[in-house]
Amino acid sequence: MSEARSLYIHLPFCLHKCHYCDFVVRVLHRPSQIDRYLEHLMLDLQALSAFAAPLQTVYLGGGTPALLSVTQIQRLAEMLQQTFDLRQVQEWTLEANPEHLPEAELAAWMQLGVNRISLGVQTFDPLLLATCGRSHSPADIAQAVRLIQAHQLNLSLDLIYGLPDQSLQSWSESLTAALALQSDHLSLYALEVHPDTVFGHRNLPLPEDDETVAMYELACERLTQAGYQHYEIANWSQPGRPSRHNRVYWQNQPFLAAGVGAHGYFAGRRYAHAASLRAYYLDCQAGLWPWDAAEPQPLSEAIEETVFLGLRLLIEGLDLRAFERRFQRSLLACYPDVLPRLLKQGHLLLADGHLRLSPAAVPVSNGILAEFLEPVL
Repeated sequence: MSEARSLYIHLPFCLHKCHYCDFVVRVLHRPSQIDRYLEHLMLDLQALSAFAAPLQTVYLGGGTPALLSVTQIQRLAEMLQQTFDLRQVQEWTLEANPEHLPEAELAAWMQLGVNRISLGVQTFDPLLLATCGRSHSPADIAQAVRLIQAHQLNLSLDLIYGLPDQSLQSWSESLTAALALQSDHLSLYALEVHPDTVFGHRNLPLPEDDETVAMYELACERLTQAGYQHYEIANWSQPGRPSRHNRVYWQNQPFLAAGVGAHGYFAGRRYAHAASLRAYYLDCQAGLWPWDAAEPQPLSEAIEETVFLGLRLLIEGLDLRAFERRFQRSLLACYPDVLPRLLKQGHLLLADGHLRLSPAAVPVSNGILAEFLEPVL
C-alpha cells in the first residue's frame, strides 16, 4: 500500500459538550490548555512525518478547531510547514460551529491553507438546538454562511435527523433552510445515542424507525431535486464538490492521524492514540507511538472493510480491478455465494468494472453490507 497522502488532526477543545456528543472532547477553560496541547501535538506530527508522502488533503477536526487564536493558528501553521510537504494539498478542511467563527481567525486559517469549512449546523429548529445542547441560533448559521461564502470557501453543512421530538415536518423545514443557503456539500447523519452522553442518560422521545427512514428518503428526494449528487450514503454535493479527504476513508486508503483519540491507518495497520489527554501527553513525551504497537490487519478484515466502505460510494462504487490488484484475488473468489445472490436479487449493480448498491438497497444498506462478513480465503 502506498504512503499516506492525507492527514487528520484532532483538536479536542469545545466551550461545552453537546448532549449527543461521543467524540474525544475536552471543555476549554483557559487558552493555555491549547498551548500545552500544541506542544505535544508537535511531537506527534514530527513522528508521523516519517511515513508521509506529499500531502493532498488535510482535515482539522474536533472539538472546535476554530477556538484557536490567531497566534495559535500561526503556531500550528509553522509546525505543519516544518514537518510535512504541503505543496500538493488540494483540500484543507476546518470544522467550525456557527456561533464561533471570528473573521480574523478565519483569515488566519485561510493563510494556513484552509479552503473548505465543515459547519456543524445539526438543525435549524431553535427548540431542537436547545435539546441538543447547541449554543447557536438559526441567525448564527446564516451569518456564518455569509462570512464563509464571502471568502469564497467551499462550504459543507452537517445536519442530524431522528432527534428527540423531531417531526418529519420539522426535518423538512431544516432541509428547506439548508437548501436556501446553497452550500457546496451536505452531510446528513441519523442520531446515534451513546451511553456516556447526556442523551444516553435520558429516556428520549425518539421518532419511530419508520419515521427516521422517511426523513432519510425525504432528504434523498429533496436534495436530488435541488441538483445535489448523492455520492455517498450520508453525503451529497454539488457537481465536482465531494469531500476529497473523506473519499480516502471510503476507498480504505492509508491516512495519518494526530492528536488525542485520533485513529489512523497506514502500512497495513490501524492505530489509535490514547483518548485521555494525560495518557496522550505521557505517550508523546516518552515517544510511545500507537502505530509501533499495532498489529498488522488480518487479510479478512482488510477485505471486509474495503467492501463495506467502497459500497458506500453510490456513484463510484467499489472498483473491482483495484480490489483485485490490492488483494491478489477477485471479489467473486472472496464471496462466491454472496455476490451472485445479491446481484440476482437486484441489491447490487455491476457496470464498467464497478460494483454499486442499487437505489432501492440504499435505505437498507446495513443489511446488505453485513452479507460481506467472512470472505473465503
